[in-house]
Amino acid sequence: MKRTVSSLALALLFTIVALGTIAVRAPAAWLGDWLQSHTKVRLLDARGTVWQGSALLGISDGRETTLVPGRIEWSVDDIGLRRIAARVSHPWFTMPLALAVDGNGMQLKQGTARLPAGVLAGAGAPFNTLRPGGVLEVAWTDTEIRGTSLKGEMQVDWRDAQSALSTVVPLGSYRLTVRGTGGVAALDLRTLAGPLQMQGKGTVEGSRIRFNGIATAEPSMLGALNGLLGLLGMRSGDKVLLAIST
Repeated sequence: MKRTVSSLALALLFTIVALGTIAVRAPAAWLGDWLQSHTKVRLLDARGTVWQGSALLGISDGRETTLVPGRIEWSVDDIGLRRIAARVSHPWFTMPLALAVDGNGMQLKQGTARLPAGVLAGAGAPFNTLRPGGVLEVAWTDTEIRGTSLKGEMQVDWRDAQSALSTVVPLGSYRLTVRGTGGVAALDLRTLAGPLQMQGKGTVEGSRIRFNGIATAEPSMLGALNGLLGLLGMRSGDKVLLAIST
């Protein structure tokens, strides 16, 4: 009887050690597999472990994956029964992004980033048609995302905007503000400077975006921008009606 108990205890100990080893050394590719089955994010050439690793980042539209330049690195700082806190580094971040995920949503610490506007093409229409250029300067406050609600603010400045479909360079500079107070987030787009004028408002609720606005050109540049304006939306005189609904 004692021998049987000892054998069971030893088997249990070996099982616990094996599971612990697997958990600690779980390969980073496992994280990539989970993201692929739940999101549009892809981790390529993943190295390290689930807890500390690096990979190339890609965004999939269901048909092809757009690769983001530079490797992303992550480290898990804390893990509990219902909460995981981690830091994510990338050349575009001015400092590591601190985030936490729990059963109700995600929290992001305040931060900033600077990246090429060309990455917008991976977001699909209309950016994949416009093939944008320029620089995106992004800043956000401490932010909470719970379900389809957002609490916090993000500001995206598109500086020296360009499009492969227009010879006018730059088209202008624009500011998109996303602001939420714990419910549906509000969108606000305005022109900071430039011959192509765009403005509008909308909402973000989870992955659903509703946006309506107007695009026009400075009178002296209307001829040069006429073709691009025709691709942005439905014409209404010298203006174009902008509309996005996902």
